[in-house]
Amino acid sequence: MIYFDNAATSRFKPRAVIKAVRDSIEHSANPGRASHDEAIRGAVTMEGTRNALLRYVGAKRANVIFTKNCTEALNLAILGTAVPGSHVVTTALEHNSVLRPLSMLKKEGLISLTVVEGNKGAITAKDIEKSITEKTDLVAVTAMSNVTGYTPPLEEIGEVCSKRGVKLLVDGAQGIGHLPISFDKIGIDMLAGAGHKSLHGIMGSGFLIYSKRIFVNPLMYGGTGTESASLYQPQDPPESLESGTLPLPAIASLEAGVNWTEKHGKEIESRCRTISEYLHDSIAELGIPLYSLKGSPLVTFDIPFSDSQTVSDILNQEYGICVRSGLHCAPLIHRVLGTEKRGLVRISIGYNNSMREARRLLYAIQEIVKRLTT
Repeated sequence: MIYFDNAATSRFKPRAVIKAVRDSIEHSANPGRASHDEAIRGAVTMEGTRNALLRYVGAKRANVIFTKNCTEALNLAILGTAVPGSHVVTTALEHNSVLRPLSMLKKEGLISLTVVEGNKGAITAKDIEKSITEKTDLVAVTAMSNVTGYTPPLEEIGEVCSKRGVKLLVDGAQGIGHLPISFDKIGIDMLAGAGHKSLHGIMGSGFLIYSKRIFVNPLMYGGTGTESASLYQPQDPPESLESGTLPLPAIASLEAGVNWTEKHGKEIESRCRTISEYLHDSIAELGIPLYSLKGSPLVTFDIPFSDSQTVSDILNQEYGICVRSGLHCAPLIHRVLGTEKRGLVRISIGYNNSMREARRLLYAIQEIVKRLTT
């Protein structure tokens, strides 16, 4: 099986990650719920993971909240800071993890919403600034589109938000691990991420990093291991936003994954870029329309006269190659691109991939094109 679906979840997991998960399971205990050595061991792991994340994204004065995925982190950021009567700016590049909570708030009459389309999905800081009004409280933008691989100019957008006194939320699900993202330098207020993608952790390792200047209301209430005599949720993070037992093995995997990814960043970038450029050039030579940014870890394309699901199924069933098809939970960018009816085939490249696999994939695409277009 050849795996080219790393944007959904990375296939390669470093030995350090596997070891961290195994050690956490073998020393299974609930951090924050007892004072014995094994519970303390777990608490140390959690604190180490928070510190690793803060170091990796360059955040000196921020809180780290663990979630089960990036979707939960984005919902926490949006719903936990929503200001009734305010205005929010977002983009057509966004995932439904951003679009759906914002659309719900708009439907309920709690916010007004502007969606910036840009030039065929290429968003500029000027596009964002033109959409900001006196009532704008939040700008929500992705670090990398999970359809096109396009990266908005985050530093310029951060400058605009800082100048206008508007909070900046960045969806880092696809970007963190592939892009150098500096929380403080950009001026990010909230950064959501997924450890199971390009940080090479396992599923269940989501997180929200947010500035200590911001107060985030909890979406879930329950036991925290602190202030247990009170019937009300603690006010201070992380306990205020981390109710119930946390997925310690996933959190342990995240620390190991961050450390490994940080150490091998240049190698990862070089490998992904080389394969991406090869596939972009080769697929373009076949006359197939491409919709992704050359050099990004994503290659998205559309074979005329066929829907993306058919292509994906043939790759899977006849060639043993895993890709993703459809709208990729990002409907607005497909409307902008005019691909909402058939969707797109998405190849997402990771550290696990090789040029040999890329050539095998290209051969399969060539054979499918012959079959579907003749």
